[in-house]
Amino acid sequence: MRLAGRRIAILLAEGVEDLEFYVPMMRLQEEGAEVVAAGLDMRPVRGKNGLEITPTATIADLRADDLFALVIPGGWAPDKLRRYPAVTDLGGRWTKPAR
Repeated sequence: MRLAGRRIAILLAEGVEDLEFYVPMMRLQEEGAEVVAAGLDMRPVRGKNGLEITPTATIADLRADDLFALVIPGGWAPDKLRRYPAVTDLGGRWTKPAR
């Protein structure tokens, strides 16, 4: 349980490579991580191989400070995700550490 207490987000969009979502998600959960499936909205997305994935949060609701890691599966999803400010601004939604 090396990742116990750690929150990790996996970003989703239509055309995500199904196995690149499900395999990391299961392995991270096996290590004790809280895995958040984050979509552009809360509607289910269909992967390249036809599997449906229902987001548990929206990307706009994520805060970088609350995340230990971010996973961006392949397929067509990365190309679609990069077009949305909710995704590209995610890194800017963090609090700078005190010096």
